[in-house]
Amino acid sequence: MIDLHGDISIPFLKKSRFTGSYQGMRYQLEKAERPVQAPGEAGGQEQETESVIRAVIWPEPFNYETTPDEKKHSQDFPFSLDGLWSAVDWLNEEHEAGHY
Repeated sequence: MIDLHGDISIPFLKKSRFTGSYQGMRYQLEKAERPVQAPGEAGGQEQETESVIRAVIWPEPFNYETTPDEKKHSQDFPFSLDGLWSAVDWLNEEHEAGHY
């Protein structure tokens, strides 16, 4: 089981991505910006963004950059401590289900 308590924090993710691997699955957690469209907002206008934690998984043996995009799966979580632990839970669920 992936347990990152004490190894990662929100201040760390503000500045850098966190990578790791577990039993054949590689993963990374990073801060990302996702567009937010307010209800009734027309396209073409400058959109606001929100910060999220993006969790990405892919199969070993290659790193993120050399792995084809079709082999990667990702999920976004709120950029908060609760979101961080939800992302770690998702990593464990995906590993258990063999979705990497």
